[in-house]
Amino acid sequence: MNFFELYDSQESVLDRITQLKAEDYYEDDIHLLGRDDLEFDALEYMEVHFHMHVPDERGLKEILSRNEPAERYLHDFELDEDEIERYLFKISQGNYLLIYSDLEKKEREEEDERTESAESAEADFKDSTRDLE
Repeated sequence: MNFFELYDSQESVLDRITQLKAEDYYEDDIHLLGRDDLEFDALEYMEVHFHMHVPDERGLKEILSRNEPAERYLHDFELDEDEIERYLFKISQGNYLLIYSDLEKKEREEEDERTESAESAEADFKDSTRDLE
């Protein structure tokens, strides 16, 4: 499931990222959409994906960005045009849109369970072979 959350300050965004990390999300699972002219220095030290939105026109910053531009990124989801426009309007007003999915987290948890199960089965097998000796 994808989650879309709007925040009006960098502090709120950082607090939410901290909370998500405590819930076992990785920074790499999180995407943040914001205006290109609002500097967010904390992201330089994080693996959060930042998708900039240039409200008026497609600028050189957006073209050279290492991440996909905000508008194009939003089109990857099953959102209607009105919803995309609403999010982009909020971003152009200075808000931040935080997007994350629980899919990667669930896959990691399932992989951890399979690994633990395999390790447990291996330990049980070793114990049973010792009993036979």
